[in-house]
Amino acid sequence: MAWKRPERDGPTKRAARLAARIADEVIADGWPVGEMLGSAGELTKRYDVSRAVFREAVRILEHQQVVRTRRGSMGGLFVSEPTLDAITDAAVLYLHRLDTTVREVFEARMLLEAIATELAARRLARGGRTRLRAHLAGERSGDITDPHVLHELLATLSGNPALELFVHILDRVSLLYMRDDLAVDAQTIASASRAHRRIVDAVLARDDAAAGRHMRRHLEAEWRFLEQRHATRPMMSTNAALASASAGKRAEVVAREIYLGVVAGHLTSGTYLGSEPDLLARHGVSRAVFREAVRLLEHHDVAAMRRGTGGGLYVAAPSPEAVTDVVALYLARRGTGLPAVAELRVRVEESLVDLVIDGLDDDGAAALDQAAELDEGAEQSAEAVHDLHTAMAALAGNRALELVALVLIRLTRFRQTRPLTDEAKVEIGRDVHRSHVAIVRSIRVGDRDRARSRMRRHLDALAAFLD
Repeated sequence: MAWKRPERDGPTKRAARLAARIADEVIADGWPVGEMLGSAGELTKRYDVSRAVFREAVRILEHQQVVRTRRGSMGGLFVSEPTLDAITDAAVLYLHRLDTTVREVFEARMLLEAIATELAARRLARGGRTRLRAHLAGERSGDITDPHVLHELLATLSGNPALELFVHILDRVSLLYMRDDLAVDAQTIASASRAHRRIVDAVLARDDAAAGRHMRRHLEAEWRFLEQRHATRPMMSTNAALASASAGKRAEVVAREIYLGVVAGHLTSGTYLGSEPDLLARHGVSRAVFREAVRLLEHHDVAAMRRGTGGGLYVAAPSPEAVTDVVALYLARRGTGLPAVAELRVRVEESLVDLVIDGLDDDGAAALDQAAELDEGAEQSAEAVHDLHTAMAALAGNRALELVALVLIRLTRFRQTRPLTDEAKVEIGRDVHRSHVAIVRSIRVGDRDRARSRMRRHLDALAAFLD
């Protein structure tokens, strides 16, 4: 995916700014689930916005599962509880819309699951030992047949909530490549079982290097198995998620039918799907059910309704910003702290350095130069501190890792709340500029070791400042 510098001078929707402000306040208050933030009248007055802007901001926040609206005399806006299933669905559907390849998924899994396995070995406690031994016993007896259970257990034992979520999401994405006709023979199952035993034995021995190495080899074998059987593109089945706590079952079915039609037809952004009356007749549902289905489709950036002349339902472009916010806010709710973000972000961005160097061409080099050349003015430098990192995520050529990197960047930005003087902002901007230029210089000449070292020092310095 090509990277382009965001237009910082363009107008920003007041609703999006208001939604971000309310979400930041909920995070700062410790995410008090069930607490009332206020009535619509009180909140429009407090934030000095129109009712139209407020309603749109609430729609964004409801999609992000930050708030819910309660009607009636005791109604108002209440802090909500994000659910794992809804967050996972948003990420899985996003990666599916991008037609993410099996190479990208397993490249990301090999990195993240090796990190998770290494951390599990280093942090292993008595309870973790018991769970791992019980798991192996369950595999031997046949009580545990799902091969992904061990992977998610190790991610949980890593003690890093972000890793745990990303492993869960990518395990779900991996299932999209398992076609119904993709038979797994007894030899392959036995090989996977032996690999699991080697991984667990290394973790129990607290040998983090061996544990990570065994996990990478195991995932490489799974990757080869899928590629040899030409299962390289994701296939969404008719039980695609598109579920919502607020949507009725019939609305979910309609949303799923429309989504699968978009995917099967390889329909591009802007394709006209039909007018509301046409779609009501086609799906045989009431206007209320259809509009609830549209809310689901808009939530997942599958399709959007346009009003007025030429109106109707149109295919929407997948939005990395929307899914990044949804996942990052969920992790913020889980209390994912800066140490967890920092330890993962360093490893991910070191790997992005390698991928960018491997695929660097003239256009990519120009994009890196543009991203590194930050304006050293106070306000813009503070905003642009992550430009190079966003550019590298896009230029690495891996949509799964790009999503991971963008979420980690967003989580880091949640911590950028320390009040700074204009002089401090200028100084920070200059430091960032120097670091970014040095990183790009090393990438352009293909010096992996120096580029990785400079990236690591830069991220360590950023984490130290935020902490």
